[in-house]
Amino acid sequence: MKLAALKNGSRDGKLVIVSRDLTRYTDASFLAPSLQAALDDWHRISPYLTALAESLELGSVPSSRFHEHDALSPLSRVPQRIGGGDSFVGPRDPIELTGTVRDANAEASVCAIVTDVALATGAAAAKEAVALLVLAADIVLDGGQTGTSALSPVAVTPDELGDAWDGAVHLSLRAGPKGVATGAWTGFPKLVANASTGRPLSAGAVVRGGFENVPISLGDTLRVEMKDKSGHSIFGAIEQMVGRYEPPLP
Repeated sequence: MKLAALKNGSRDGKLVIVSRDLTRYTDASFLAPSLQAALDDWHRISPYLTALAESLELGSVPSSRFHEHDALSPLSRVPQRIGGGDSFVGPRDPIELTGTVRDANAEASVCAIVTDVALATGAAAAKEAVALLVLAADIVLDGGQTGTSALSPVAVTPDELGDAWDGAVHLSLRAGPKGVATGAWTGFPKLVANASTGRPLSAGAVVRGGFENVPISLGDTLRVEMKDKSGHSIFGAIEQMVGRYEPPLP
């Protein structure tokens, strides 16, 4: 199942289900208005979302053309983030550098979005708590200051990765202005379990796996994407132009 948040003028967007080939979507907001709302009641709502996703694949529900540039990050804000920022711009929003800054670094990664995780959860239960996977791009400025963060247009349930998922993601992540392929084998059960050692995790918390550090400069276009073994995009692409911030006119 693949989920996205379409722009509708609200902060969180409208929850939709996207077809496996990323070409069509159907409205899921009658089940939950946003992805966060779905995650808050995931065990009850996810079977209905799954059934709707199957109907979309069969062509038995109304659908429309899916355009990645119409999507917000699936979560615009999260209750907790383990690694990286906790609020997100859209996957096609620009990266805006301020002042005389011309260069920065992008940390491209695969992240797990979890349901509620109890304090000191073991790895087996932590694996079951991984509801969705998503790509992320976190910008780090000179001096280590945190810049903007973005998630991929689509979040997917782990089963969408087939045998490339066993608690880790065994596919290459293409990241950077030149789209260099890197390994992205991250064991999420251990990461989630470790994150719960000191406090429980709330539904919608995002746990970042290992990241690839990509240098970016003014004029670049940062692209982060992962493809399956047949060469098809799984999450859609984060694609952000690096430009100069222009303050609004008074």
